[in-house]
Amino acid sequence: MTGGAETLAPLFPTSGPRVRLELGEGASGRLVRVSDGTACGTFTLESTASTLAVQSLCVDESLRGYGLGSEAGGLLRGIAELGPWQLLRAWAPPDRGLAVYFWIRMGLHPLAGEGPNGGLWFEREVGQP
Repeated sequence: MTGGAETLAPLFPTSGPRVRLELGEGASGRLVRVSDGTACGTFTLESTASTLAVQSLCVDESLRGYGLGSEAGGLLRGIAELGPWQLLRAWAPPDRGLAVYFWIRMGLHPLAGEGPNGGLWFEREVGQP
């Protein structure tokens, strides 16, 4: 994370009905299933003065299809709304086509041009409906 640890830490943990996000050291954290406390995925963030970027959001393969990722994405969007950032960004790797649809469903729009490692950047202004 490029700065902002002191900004991120007070916003965690945060929870929905199915998944809780817990921030570890630095900018990495884990998804925890609320029903039984099972670790069910990971996330990595990057924070600058104006942007909160989701570098990765991954649900364990055996637990996909139950809405944990969608809920985690919504929680990350909520964290962006609570912080000082103007933009929420997320990255979709080039070999994960479903990630493109996921971030669009989360309300982010693709940016023109190639992102890191051939992927795509998605962006949303914080505070926009």
